[in-house]
Amino acid sequence: MTASAGMAAGAGPSLLDFLNSADGAALRSRFQEKTMPKGALFRDQDRADRVFVVVSGRLRAYLTAEGRELSLAYLTEGEIFSTHTRAEIAAVEDTRLLLAERRMLESELAHYPPLRAAIIRVLARVLSQAMTVIEDLAFHDVRGRIARYLLRCARRDEKVEVGQIIRVGLSMDELAALLGSTRQTASTEFNALIREDVIARHGRQHFILRDTAKLRAAAGVAEDVS
Repeated sequence: MTASAGMAAGAGPSLLDFLNSADGAALRSRFQEKTMPKGALFRDQDRADRVFVVVSGRLRAYLTAEGRELSLAYLTEGEIFSTHTRAEIAAVEDTRLLLAERRMLESELAHYPPLRAAIIRVLARVLSQAMTVIEDLAFHDVRGRIARYLLRCARRDEKVEVGQIIRVGLSMDELAALLGSTRQTASTEFNALIREDVIARHGRQHFILRDTAKLRAAAGVAEDVS
């Protein structure tokens, strides 16, 4: 879950690739361009029944209640999402979008097979990420969620092994929101894993894996998690 929330959208051209192609030019002309500075939220007028494609930057989709936040997904270049959900949508970085009415896009699906394939790939990734969030919250404590997240990050690059640098790519506040924890609790558990020599800090948002077996044990798995 990537940060950029973590997982790749899948093989094949992205929706943005298609819209930037000659075949997708006519469809792209029906999208409205929008920019969002870092920290901006979708306004009410943007939250009509629309879909959007991220051109550049990064967005966070999250739920909020009683001062708590739970991140559902981080959306990056080429990915698509709907405004017609209960999720809040905020720009993590300066971001450019293409916005379109959902009904218009649905009416075009039959005419653009690459559009269908690109949308299915992104929705499958976001659904997988949401299921991972639910599973972690339901069955694992904060330390277990952290360990499982670190294993997922490690798997993005190569085989999980001692000495590997794990690129987290999120601040502690962002990690806490993604893992359904407070910043203080998440920080405490990370520090405990460091004291126990399971991981070691390696600059900002990077860790070195020191003990694979202990990390998997904390995650509650015998093998890597997906």
